[in-house]
Amino acid sequence: MQEQYYNLLSDEDYVSVVELSQMLCVPESLIVEWIEHDVVCAKVKKNTYYIASGDIAKAKCACRLTCDLGVNASGIAIILQLRRKIQQLEAEIYGQR
Repeated sequence: MQEQYYNLLSDEDYVSVVELSQMLCVPESLIVEWIEHDVVCAKVKKNTYYIASGDIAKAKCACRLTCDLGVNASGIAIILQLRRKIQQLEAEIYGQR
């Protein structure tokens, strides 16, 4: 059995598409598709995409939506956008009480 070691990441850290692909057990091309649809944000350095560690949770959610429910990248982008809007509205509602 292969041992895996995980380092704790700060908000300023980045992971490559290859590393995220290995963490989530999905093809790199799927992660690139998420980047193209703004599901996760990435920066490019030497022809390699790097995803902010803060977006790993979004990538995990996108993985669940894709693998479990068959949602495509465009659908994931809309779902995550609506989810953020709901959270903002709930914060406004509960913040006023």
